[in-house]
Amino acid sequence: MIDLHTHHQRCGHATGTLRDYVIEALDKGVSVLGLSDHAPMFAAEEDHALPPVAMPKSEFPSYIAEALALKEEFARSIEILVSTEADYFHGKVDAYSAALSSYPLDYVIGSVHMFEGKDIFDVSRWGAVDPADLPALKSRFFRTVADCARSNFFQVIGHVDALKGNFPELGEVPAPAAADEMLLAIRDSGAVMEINTSGGTKQCGGWYPEFDLLERALHFGVPITFASDAHVPGRICDQYPDVVHVLLDMGFTTWTVFRRGAARQCPLA
Repeated sequence: MIDLHTHHQRCGHATGTLRDYVIEALDKGVSVLGLSDHAPMFAAEEDHALPPVAMPKSEFPSYIAEALALKEEFARSIEILVSTEADYFHGKVDAYSAALSSYPLDYVIGSVHMFEGKDIFDVSRWGAVDPADLPALKSRFFRTVADCARSNFFQVIGHVDALKGNFPELGEVPAPAAADEMLLAIRDSGAVMEINTSGGTKQCGGWYPEFDLLERALHFGVPITFASDAHVPGRICDQYPDVVHVLLDMGFTTWTVFRRGAARQCPLA
């Protein structure tokens, strides 16, 4: 089992220490665990721009040091990958690149959390939305995720349709042209798309992405990886067997994992 997307208490909205996540992964028989807490808001002037969202800039070195120490301590029992999940903001990737370039990261997850001025999980954004506008809205979100991939900074593209998280109706809204543009952008950038099971913690339930997007990803040859997006240790590898079963039935055969930015394949099962 693998899990490349986890968080811990430093981000301000998760619980548990890094060690708690490693111990949980060992108990579950996980082979590859990514420690990937939210990167600080490196594009902001403040040290701690959004306390409930991400750690302060000044805390990041100690996060990496602790993750590297755990990687060494448990090297004979589990492969620990050291990573971070960085927010994608148009025109601000250079600030993240400059801040992260000096750290020995195995990969960086790029995720869109802020879209058109609001957090993607903010339920207030749906109060006045016209149902007729939903296909265009969803298309714009997919194209923002495509821009994230085209930045060529990220190795993993996070929860690609998470805008539906607290508005389940959006999952059924068609946006095929933008979906294909996004998937091709991920593939052509050399990044991978995560299968993220944290939809079960939101109103939408299920996974990110929708099955239709999974089938399109297979058609276009988009590589994939597994992500629980755990914010509590107990969710590590959440629904992993179910995901593997569905992906094998579809025709996927491998996961992608990373060492110091280099992709390598491992079998789904």
